[in-house]
Amino acid sequence: MGNLPLALSLPLFVGGFVLVSCLIVVALRPVVRRLVDDPEQWDRVLGHVIGTFGVFFGILLALVAVSVYENYSNARQAPLKEAGQITALYRGTTGLPAQVGGPMRDTLQEYLRVVIEEDWADQRRGELPDASVDIVDTLEDHIHDYEPEGLQQLAEFSQLLGTFDDFVETRRERIDATTLALPTLFWVAIWVGAAVNAVLIGLIIVKSRRLHLVMAGMLALFIGLVMFTTADMDRPYQGSISVGPGAFERVMEQLEDMPQS
Repeated sequence: MGNLPLALSLPLFVGGFVLVSCLIVVALRPVVRRLVDDPEQWDRVLGHVIGTFGVFFGILLALVAVSVYENYSNARQAPLKEAGQITALYRGTTGLPAQVGGPMRDTLQEYLRVVIEEDWADQRRGELPDASVDIVDTLEDHIHDYEPEGLQQLAEFSQLLGTFDDFVETRRERIDATTLALPTLFWVAIWVGAAVNAVLIGLIIVKSRRLHLVMAGMLALFIGLVMFTTADMDRPYQGSISVGPGAFERVMEQLEDMPQS
């Protein structure tokens, strides 16, 4: 729910969801009493409908929730891998001549700063980050301008080049996850299913209105909570449950204690 904190957005969403469900129950109770002539037959038929619907709606919610969590988990792994590869690149430069390794290390530190301060701000807004593109190009130029001498330097350069290629690929995965989200049709199906569920609960014949509202409210509370959690995690870099730049911040702290040459 926008940029609201979790302590406010969660109660608002779930509370509103429960309230609407209870209002549907209140609105349908007098309608059902007027239209139903045989309550026993009505409950029997409605029980089959609710049971069948509950199976399909439950499966849909479960599949969507699992899919969203897998996307979130993959999006969380990309920054961890990228941060680890930056550390490996930094360590790899310590074996190079000072006039070559020094500029590379400075570029890596600048890259970390830009990712933390600028890239992540763009990703939180759902925008593809581009602030660090030039820094990656600069680092690539430093690597390709280096001409190793001897077998040892050639071996170190080959390892460094391989690590850089992995870093570029992982960086692309992190950036691609910025716009990762479920197709709109899935959310349409979920919202329609939630509305149908509220209507079906409202169609049940229950003598006590209080008991009826408690039943509807409890079911709506759970469904609303699942929907809120799923929607909040749907875009990995936004929302209350989001991937942060903590991995890059830790690497930036660690680089200060690493050897410079």
